[in-house]
Amino acid sequence: MKVHIISIFDKNHMARALACRRSLAVHAPDSPVYWLCLDNTSYEMAGKLALPHTKALRPEDLNDAELLAIRSTRTNPEYASTCKPAFLHYMMTRGTVGPEDLLVFMDPDFYFYQSAQSLFEKIYRSGSITVTPHRYPPHRTEDQYRKGAYNAGIVFFKNDPEARACLEEWRKQCIEWCFLRYENGQIGDQGYMNEWPRKYAHLHELRDKGVNLSTWNIENYTITSPQKNQFLIDSDPLICYHFHGLKIYFNKSGGLRVFPINILHPHIYKLGLEALQGAYSDLQKIDPAWTYGTVPRPHFLRILKQTVVRKIQG
Repeated sequence: MKVHIISIFDKNHMARALACRRSLAVHAPDSPVYWLCLDNTSYEMAGKLALPHTKALRPEDLNDAELLAIRSTRTNPEYASTCKPAFLHYMMTRGTVGPEDLLVFMDPDFYFYQSAQSLFEKIYRSGSITVTPHRYPPHRTEDQYRKGAYNAGIVFFKNDPEARACLEEWRKQCIEWCFLRYENGQIGDQGYMNEWPRKYAHLHELRDKGVNLSTWNIENYTITSPQKNQFLIDSDPLICYHFHGLKIYFNKSGGLRVFPINILHPHIYKLGLEALQGAYSDLQKIDPAWTYGTVPRPHFLRILKQTVVRKIQG
């Protein structure tokens, strides 16, 4: 079994994608990575980085006329979601992914803390399609309906007929409608996944708490650190964290900082921020003006207020 990993982003997520790629180089070293770059800036930077076992493509490289035709109707985040099943389908059907292989999509804002090899082997044995439930806490049950049962930030597909049929239908659905608003039971590419358990007999729901841990479910668990830079989520090892919605900025001395209200675990976020700092440093060696994906430095009173609120929240 070979594992292929794909991601989609524009220049605003380039640094996050680079940090993710470097964590994969450590924790999934045998897996080639394919980036779909939504703008020329990110595509050209990918070429300049020349990372080993990493290939950058553009939407036009998918040779999908329907996908290109609707580009002007979507925002960049919406178009990234629209491209997801099309990119997966392209990889699965063009000979890149072999019949005994596993194809993984992940958002660029993931970061890996431990080896993914045993996870990939488990997923490969478990079914044709593997998804991660959102696992919202009880007070967020409404989100289960408005945002979907499953998170589309990371999805796993074996190269078999059921997975290919799923991707073909999902591609058509997202080209027809994929907007980041809740409408008629749908939300982006994610709402369509609610029907997958009924449609696909070999769908597997991954229950590992340390995979796709993120802002919407982290409060459910007790987090401990038995070894330096390793974490247990209840009793499950943290494999990968999804840094969804992270707001970052540069301070006056050029150091990268996170809005305090975004820091949901100090040590997990510290490692993620260090990886992002390294990614920005390397991008700025190529382009000193590279600050894409950051926000203007906030007023110190805003930072102080957020720090107090975070301490109150615990």
